[in-house]
Amino acid sequence: MGKGKFLKRSLACVSAAAMMLTGNAVSIAEAAVIDKENPNNYHNYAEALQLALCFYDANKCGDEVTDDGYYSWRNNCHVKDGYIPLQPMSPMPNVNKGKTDDMLQEDQGLGTADDGKTKPNLGDTDPSLYVGVNMSQKFIDKNKKYLDPDGDGTLDLTGGWHDAGDHVKFGLPGSYSASTVGWGYYEFRDSYKELGLDKHVEDELHWINDYFMKVTFMDDKDNVIAYCYQVGEGNNDHNYWCPPELQLEDTMVASSSCAVKRPAYFATEEMPASDQCAGAAASLAINYLNFKDTEPAYAKKCLKYAKALYDFAVKTHVEDWEPGKVPNCYSLGYDGGFYTSSYDYDELAWAAVWLYYCTEDYDYINDIIAVDETTTNDKGAHPYTGYMKRIITDTGNCWQNIWVHCWDTVWGGVFAKLAPVTNTARDWYIFRYNLEFWSGCAESVDSSEWGYEPVHGHKYFGMDDYLWNTKMTADKIADLPISETSGDFIAKSPKGWAVVSGYGSARYNTAAGLCACVYAKTTKDETFLPWARAQMEYILGNNPMGYAYEVGYGNNFASHPHHRASHCSATQSMDDPVTQVHTLWGALVGGPDLKDNHVDITKDYIYNEVTDDYNAGFCGDLAGLYHYYGRKGCKDAKENHIIENFDMSSNAKGYDQVDENGNKLPVGYFVSGAKAQEKEDGVQLKVVLHNRTVNPPKFECDVKARYYFNIKELQDKGYGIDYITARIDYDQVAGYSNNKSHATLSDPVKYDNKGTYYVEITWKDCKFYGSRVYQFALTTKMDPDKFIFPEWDSSNDYSYGDLVSFDDDNAAEAITNKITLYADGKLIWGTEPNGKTAADENTGNTEVANPTVKCDSTTSNSAKISWSKVSGATKYGVYGNENGTWKKVAELTGTSYTFSGLKPSKSYKIAVLAFVNGKYSSDFSKAITFTTKSESSSTTSDYPEIIKVDYSEEYHQVRLTWKPVKGATNYGIAVYLAGKWRVQTSSISASATSYVTPKNLTPGKSYKVAVAAKVNGTWTVNDSLKHAVTVTVK
Repeated sequence: MGKGKFLKRSLACVSAAAMMLTGNAVSIAEAAVIDKENPNNYHNYAEALQLALCFYDANKCGDEVTDDGYYSWRNNCHVKDGYIPLQPMSPMPNVNKGKTDDMLQEDQGLGTADDGKTKPNLGDTDPSLYVGVNMSQKFIDKNKKYLDPDGDGTLDLTGGWHDAGDHVKFGLPGSYSASTVGWGYYEFRDSYKELGLDKHVEDELHWINDYFMKVTFMDDKDNVIAYCYQVGEGNNDHNYWCPPELQLEDTMVASSSCAVKRPAYFATEEMPASDQCAGAAASLAINYLNFKDTEPAYAKKCLKYAKALYDFAVKTHVEDWEPGKVPNCYSLGYDGGFYTSSYDYDELAWAAVWLYYCTEDYDYINDIIAVDETTTNDKGAHPYTGYMKRIITDTGNCWQNIWVHCWDTVWGGVFAKLAPVTNTARDWYIFRYNLEFWSGCAESVDSSEWGYEPVHGHKYFGMDDYLWNTKMTADKIADLPISETSGDFIAKSPKGWAVVSGYGSARYNTAAGLCACVYAKTTKDETFLPWARAQMEYILGNNPMGYAYEVGYGNNFASHPHHRASHCSATQSMDDPVTQVHTLWGALVGGPDLKDNHVDITKDYIYNEVTDDYNAGFCGDLAGLYHYYGRKGCKDAKENHIIENFDMSSNAKGYDQVDENGNKLPVGYFVSGAKAQEKEDGVQLKVVLHNRTVNPPKFECDVKARYYFNIKELQDKGYGIDYITARIDYDQVAGYSNNKSHATLSDPVKYDNKGTYYVEITWKDCKFYGSRVYQFALTTKMDPDKFIFPEWDSSNDYSYGDLVSFDDDNAAEAITNKITLYADGKLIWGTEPNGKTAADENTGNTEVANPTVKCDSTTSNSAKISWSKVSGATKYGVYGNENGTWKKVAELTGTSYTFSGLKPSKSYKIAVLAFVNGKYSSDFSKAITFTTKSESSSTTSDYPEIIKVDYSEEYHQVRLTWKPVKGATNYGIAVYLAGKWRVQTSSISASATSYVTPKNLTPGKSYKVAVAAKVNGTWTVNDSLKHAVTVTVK
């Protein structure tokens, strides 16, 4: 290797392409990905929407993330959410008691234990903290048959979305995000379908709404017993900075464990959380509308849960209210102070208005707008009794919405959907005023550089006491005059960026943009669309910073989102690495301030936070803008297109990690080393094992490193290997674990007959991410006859070659491939003295993967194969095995190939290798064998034809019966769920021709089912899926 690549822990790894260093300071303006010669397309709403959906894939949680397949760098995580102990947490959180203030509420702390006694000053060391559920033992005992039907004492709460760059599954932002993404799809489904993004958004909506139903527990009469709205504890979770895959017990990231306790918070009658239940009910109601025509049985289930959760929210809502006064709510969920709810009236209204759209039952509307006309105050006004009473006390008043549709305050969305139903001046006024407030400015303000003509006043709908019961349709609004008083408008930056809050300004702005698009669709009045378009131009790069606030968009974009998984730190530091390891496609970062300024660094959670709720309005805003400007024949049509064949992992934009000299660092497991105290009789050595797996990050439990040395000169003097002794100087594993675990050093092992030996350092059951240092010395023993230490030149040893000195700099080390590394006995890094490499052992580095190959079809003289994409692969080689020798038969960039000229009834062994980092792997372990058909059967289709479906109403089961397939070795069942085929079993005996599903499937739910056969090692996938059947559980 010549001179090694130097690593110094005192220096951060900085990408020369993405960062500019001036002295020791980072130039923040250049921290983003900048290509000044190629400015962004500011109007490609199609690409921006395509990317925006990807953020939700990066935030998926649970034991099905790996199967989800969108990102190579995400894997299953927090699988212990499937085993939450069904026991009371101690201490229990207090019941949330809100304020009357519109914006604030007291932070909540963990309050009292189940016995009512306060437990103050508990730290993370207390084993009872953050464990269990917020239920009393009495409640658990009473409802255990519903909560724990299998009796294992745990709850399965896997699934859902992480909230942000952290890993708590928070309630209100989660349900808000799900409902708002669903709302955008409901309003602008045509945009998604035209762009081919409908399946992706439906996958996201399935994922999160299925989770809401999974964590809702109901009794025999379908009444809600408990709804889990939060898993995890912010005060605990925020102590760590590592990818979610690494938050496992008995592991370490850098110098400490990232294992995190994750309690579960439920809405119950004893611990109500009416805001949380209503939020989930709204999402499920919208989901019903989005799927009622395409998946009617699934949609019906969503509506059942939506109604049940809404009813439970109403039942458990607790308030203190006097007619004509502002009410207080005392039934809000716990959040630990991170997403404190102001009240629940808006969530209840949000759920109610959507349930009306689902059922056309006007009682839901009355729940929102009801007025007690039998009671009149001294001004002649009647008190509101519906949810609207929280913002308008009586009919003598109205309300001006100077906030926006967001996770805590969804009134913006409520009035957008309420106004077309009630057609009252009150509801249209509130809807429109908010958009005037966001888009307008006083006439004295210079708006010449804003890119749109703002409104300068508010429409006058009439006196407040006139609005509540005056009917008005949308077409009448245009004729209304402008109020004589100009009114208030939101603050704007010099370039016209509307800012309601400096903390995540972009999320609020895009939610307002969604409302503007919905207003245009509902009223046919496009007054506010130019404002929404200009604001999106700003987001996509037409701003003073010169880059998009959507990660990965165009050629210039913010690239340092506050996100643990994409950052992928090995040191639990937000500063290391400086450049993020992965592209967090489509994430909308916090955005700029009122001075048009933005700071693109990972640790700045004001400017660069990314969360589910940030992207929720963003998706709908983009879909709306595409509908009005991006479609064929529209103003920006020529600038709108998606990225074809987009792959979230392989399309990543160059975040290579480099050392201080700009050299690219390896990923996976690798070794660096150094030398010191070189003497005539030996040398001190430092071996550093690095775990830098990133696709995805993971742990190995049995890793060994070999240091090779040669004693030929000692042998020539008559000395053998018994004159070499080892001294252990430092074991970082032992230090970090308080000697609970440690690395071990073997005795010398003979490697060849030329004097080469090696010692092996073993890290067994030492699961860590980052690096571990091991220092030892190899010296000669004293000759007891001559009383001397035989001289031994260690500088000619094989593993010595790349080492640098750490005599003067204890942190110095150099990457070397002459210290080899093994996992589970297989060579994964380096080159042995005889030239053997990891590729020769058919393993490759743990980061090098070959495609999974399948045979799609065969005839008597041809076969079609296809394979999965490999991250970083620039091409693929197709190989055939002839008489034990692999020969390349084709090379291509695609992911399918058709063999021709084959012989009938003959078996062929083939493999596909990926070309990554300038070379092919030599790993043929994923080879497959297929057999061509006989000439007589080449036109037949061998698949298990389903000939009979039987139903059991008693046990809610389904039995499938199929025709046997000649040559089948076994059968498998696949079900179409959440937008993709999912294998239920692949181990049905070849002698069987039927399959019975598990009991207690959801009655009325329809499933698309396929049966496949494995013949000659290949599954009959294509034919089986084409002939799938739909069954409906009875």
